[in-house]
Amino acid sequence: MPNSINLYKRLVRYLIPYKGKVFLAIFCSIIVGLIATSPVPIIQKTFDEIFVKKDTFMLTAIPLALVGLYLIKGALSYLQNVIIFGISWELVVSLRNEIFYKIQRLPLGYFEDTPVGELLSRFINDVTIMQSSITNMVKEFLQNAFMLVGLICWVFYLKWDWAIMSLFVFPLAIAPIASIARKLRHLSRRGQEIIATINSTVVETFSGIKVVRGFSLEKQQNKKLDLQNDQFLSVMKSNVKYTELSSPLMEILGMVSGAFILWYGGNQVLEGTVTQGSFIAFIVALFMMYGPIRLLFKIYTKFQGSLAGAERVFFILDQDEEDVKGGDLTLNGFEEEIEFRNVSFKYPSRSAWVLNDINLTVKKSSIVAIVGMSGAGKTTLVDLLFRFYLASEGKILIDGVNINDFDVLSLRSKLALVTQETFLFNDTIRNNIAFGRMQVTDEEIMEASRAAHVDSFVKTLDDGYETEIGERGVKLSGGQKQRIAIARAILRNAPILVLDEATSSLDSESEKLVQDALNALMQNRTTFIIAHRLSTIKNADRIIVLDQGKVVEEGSHDELLSNEGVYKKYYEMQFSGTVS
Repeated sequence: MPNSINLYKRLVRYLIPYKGKVFLAIFCSIIVGLIATSPVPIIQKTFDEIFVKKDTFMLTAIPLALVGLYLIKGALSYLQNVIIFGISWELVVSLRNEIFYKIQRLPLGYFEDTPVGELLSRFINDVTIMQSSITNMVKEFLQNAFMLVGLICWVFYLKWDWAIMSLFVFPLAIAPIASIARKLRHLSRRGQEIIATINSTVVETFSGIKVVRGFSLEKQQNKKLDLQNDQFLSVMKSNVKYTELSSPLMEILGMVSGAFILWYGGNQVLEGTVTQGSFIAFIVALFMMYGPIRLLFKIYTKFQGSLAGAERVFFILDQDEEDVKGGDLTLNGFEEEIEFRNVSFKYPSRSAWVLNDINLTVKKSSIVAIVGMSGAGKTTLVDLLFRFYLASEGKILIDGVNINDFDVLSLRSKLALVTQETFLFNDTIRNNIAFGRMQVTDEEIMEASRAAHVDSFVKTLDDGYETEIGERGVKLSGGQKQRIAIARAILRNAPILVLDEATSSLDSESEKLVQDALNALMQNRTTFIIAHRLSTIKNADRIIVLDQGKVVEEGSHDELLSNEGVYKKYYEMQFSGTVS
């Protein structure tokens, strides 16, 4: 219960910026609720005054007043709906912006542990469900609550002892409704988790459609999705059963109460102790009350699903962000060297060390290649330079200053990255090249394109640099995508360059073009090259050999071959055809 109260408070805080509109909507709800109770006194007046005294004026005035009241009710209901649903969609946009900004600030490790479909589900489904809890249901709650309060006042005014007797049965519903609500919250949370899993399956299937078709995995993926949909269907059917249980329960209790008053009050009318008008008005008010009571209980049970959505949204919003600020220093340039001093690292979720006591100094404008078997820690080493992760032990220095003392954004502005798995956006070639530096001239883009050998194939395209390349650059070949990524890095003009197996997935012809582009990119830059193909790093100033997270050898290509060590073993394995 305390957790629910905290959730309620947190949800209400989202309405604070709209408090003026909310108060206006509440005022409309009060008036609408009071007008909705107007048939009660009118019925009493009609039977006790108009028909008995034959008051023709009141017989004309009351129907006209009733029409006027319901015109006002209709106008205020419309205004209330416009306000509430307007706030509702503003909150959807606001919440989606908030969670999108938050997800972008989460540590990189969070994305490694959380599927994209899961994040997509929280961004779209959970936000929509959460939004309904603070707007749509609030609107229904206000309207029915004020109507109920008005009707309760009327029944107590008409016959307080009957009112007590008729309302006595409703506390009996509190315990079963609370139990239903708890079950619904669990079912709603489970349903949203399954939706997230379904999203993940859909995203990975469509993103890897070539692999799915190439390995004839359509039936396997269909079976996987069918199973997930069956699980979702089972949960939703249970959800419906519990949601709809509250209405007949309240209806039965209401009818028991109404039947008792009909018998008990009817006897008093026959005895002449209560007027017909008061009796009929009370019965009408009593039966009118059951509608709001039933709806309020149903709103409460449905609200549990919205709370489950809110919990999932707040779980993301409460995650610790990446330490973007770091220190207060700004990295304005790079003058001398980069030093890895006694650097060790292990992922928080694992016990094994990925890097162990790395000591490495890289002079400005030099080219350092990092080689080793898969899992040796090559990519992790350069990830620490970008501060995608913080070193578990030791420190990384640029010109003698710990990189943790720099503002992360200024640090990364001096780094450029080209990876094996080139990521391009569903945009034009021009915008992909200019990504991260949108304030550039066409001439600067052309210079970077020519240096990266992009211009040669763009000229053959009908729309040139305005060609839309599709999601992840699906309309381009591997070599073309890689050259666009290199052009992007050239345009960034960062003094430190990281090439993470940038040519390993290319054919020989594409590799030559990309290698020429990389040579242009490496000019006058301090470069870290991670490579499996040892033929691509022969001209590196130094080669660092990693094995199980440790530096086991370093030197030039010729020096390492003459050492008869690990590097020579790798070299002979590749060129003897044992390892490609």
